[in-house]
Amino acid sequence: MELIESNIHSIRNRIFPSNTYILTDEVNHSCLIIDPGMDREQIDCAIMRLNLNPLAIIATHGHFDHIASASFFKKKFNIPFYMHVADLKLLQSVNFYMKVTKINFTIDIIKPDYLLKGSSEIISVGQFDLNMINFPGHTNGSCIIQHKNRLFSGDIIYRKGMYFNNFPGENRVKLKESITNIFNMFLNDINTMIFPGHGESALLEHIKVHNMELIDFLGQNS
Repeated sequence: MELIESNIHSIRNRIFPSNTYILTDEVNHSCLIIDPGMDREQIDCAIMRLNLNPLAIIATHGHFDHIASASFFKKKFNIPFYMHVADLKLLQSVNFYMKVTKINFTIDIIKPDYLLKGSSEIISVGQFDLNMINFPGHTNGSCIIQHKNRLFSGDIIYRKGMYFNNFPGENRVKLKESITNIFNMFLNDINTMIFPGHGESALLEHIKVHNMELIDFLGQNS
């Protein structure tokens, strides 16, 4: 577990190296679990060590490494699970993709309590006000989770690289359009931070200048 901002802890899942984020409200000792990955023991230990009361689980998209322990935390804390409706079919197929990628792990699949629809939706959970914005391309239901000037980007934008997976639902034309729209949407906020599904966090302005694979990708003809 790593404290990367005053109220954001990051857990790098050991079974498959994705990032799970714990967004905390230190006054009320509550938190949101963002992208619960495959290392539920490490995530659970972090929550217990911080003495937090989880309020909800939110997934940026439906790939196995971002929802693997959603069922465990939903049942343990009796909390709702949020995800975009466009990734529901993908969620239901995660164990098939586990076999395709030859990962010896079985996920307990649960239906989300709240299926987000459309291009943008405001979510209020406890003291947390979030904006879930759908940016398709990596998957049809991929979302940015915006909390103030923080963007939990899932697998849409990374500090370094692009990492295509070639799974059904990936559309590079749509992904390019989505990333361009993100850049335009947060054009004037130089303090916007990206917290990606893999790798390290960074300012969006830093990524625009230094992620050469992303720059090359955006410059390619569709």
